[in-house]
Amino acid sequence: MTGIRRLASQPLVHFLLLGSLIFAAYGFISPPPESEPVDENAEIVVTQQKLQRLVTEFEAVWQRLPTEEEKQTLVASYVREEVLVREALKLGLDRDDIVLRRRLVQKMDFLTTAAARSRKPTEEDLKSYYAANRNAYLRSGRISYEQVFLGSPADEELAEEVQDRLRQGADPEVLGTRTLLPFRLDMSARSKIDGVFGDGFYERIEALPLNEWSGPVQSGYGQHLIRVTQRQSAEYLPFESIRNEVEADWALRKAEELREDAYAAMRERYRIVLPETGQ
Repeated sequence: MTGIRRLASQPLVHFLLLGSLIFAAYGFISPPPESEPVDENAEIVVTQQKLQRLVTEFEAVWQRLPTEEEKQTLVASYVREEVLVREALKLGLDRDDIVLRRRLVQKMDFLTTAAARSRKPTEEDLKSYYAANRNAYLRSGRISYEQVFLGSPADEELAEEVQDRLRQGADPEVLGTRTLLPFRLDMSARSKIDGVFGDGFYERIEALPLNEWSGPVQSGYGQHLIRVTQRQSAEYLPFESIRNEVEADWALRKAEELREDAYAAMRERYRIVLPETGQ
């Protein structure tokens, strides 16, 4: 009891008790804090069209229609998402978000691209585009040939021996130095031939005489004897055979043009202030 009396006589205890009484009295007589007023225009309306879209998305995932309870859950989830998105926008959480910014740019590009794709070209449009971009429809030349690998560097005695045996009608596939390179390539374009034998190989063999063994010819691996068996010169593909391809290219070009035109028009709405460049 003596300890309690001594504690009760301390000024600090008196101060704390008085503060508690004041705080309690203020809470009793003060009205409860009012919640933030509701904006009458801030409606979230779940239309029948929106509900149908939610149902369609559910069916696409689960391969069945949702129950009534699941419909209510879908609507509640949508409302929750909409509330949080709107509040996040009010707080400016969309600012400086690089992922969100890129997504918005993609959506704007998609809108302009979709508008371009809705345009249908006339035959005159397509033929004019084909004529203006004819080189895009040039099919490169193709060559069929056989090769006998002589090694790297080539053995001169071996080269002479192989040529003699070829003139005598020997099987070329069993001659020369063993290699993993293909003995024959059939009607191959420059890109394939250079891809297999090294850059520039197509150019070295395209003018060789037909059905004669020529060389040695240098590749990226060494020396070869070459026999060209068939040659097809480069040619422009006729419009009628590639009309669909031309139309797809036309649509892509128009989409690019429309996207740039739309950007230029939108950019005019802004005053662009750029940083000064250092001298």
